[in-house]
Amino acid sequence: MMSYNTKNYTEQGGEKTVIGGILEVIEGGSLEIKEGAFLKGFPIASNQANSTAAKVNDLKDNFNDLLAKLKDAGFMEFDTWNVSVAKAPIATEGQPITANQSQVSDVTIADGIITVTVDVEELVEFDSANPAQGIHKWIGILISTGLSDITKIKYNGYQLTQADVTEAASVGGTDGDIIMWLKCDEIIETPKLFTLWSSGYDETEFMVEIVAPEE
Repeated sequence: MMSYNTKNYTEQGGEKTVIGGILEVIEGGSLEIKEGAFLKGFPIASNQANSTAAKVNDLKDNFNDLLAKLKDAGFMEFDTWNVSVAKAPIATEGQPITANQSQVSDVTIADGIITVTVDVEELVEFDSANPAQGIHKWIGILISTGLSDITKIKYNGYQLTQADVTEAASVGGTDGDIIMWLKCDEIIETPKLFTLWSSGYDETEFMVEIVAPEE
């Protein structure tokens, strides 16, 4: 004799209905919450303190913070990243990074894929400023995030800091830019993947690939 467990059922007395499957409200139907009813287990946005702003710009910031919290809680669709890319304008004479930057003919982005056009064979190897990164064929690109403050962004789960702002500015970046150093000798074989997240934005994956210039 076959037996099965009912996922959706009303307990004896009718005081509690358990939904272990799906409660589907079809077109034309509605779910009515009467006054005084209390909903438990639904998403809740984090608290937004009362605004004490004395200036319009400060009030705008408070309002934007509230919107971000509503998006993070699932009450509103996330914002979409508006990322643009460019070759970092590094031109320190006599440095190997400058020689490599001059070989980059284009940097573009489409559908989350960043394409760097460069002949990797023409690049020179040199040691990174961070010894742990080793000797590679380095180039630098700027990721313009569309936000004014990258310290509100997590890159691959790492919270960016003022040091990252300073580093981007040192190679020609502006507010909202991230400097990304690419190991071209590795990326030509295996594209680089990374994610960006910020409050109000869904975590999104991007890919960096390297292609050779057309003959």
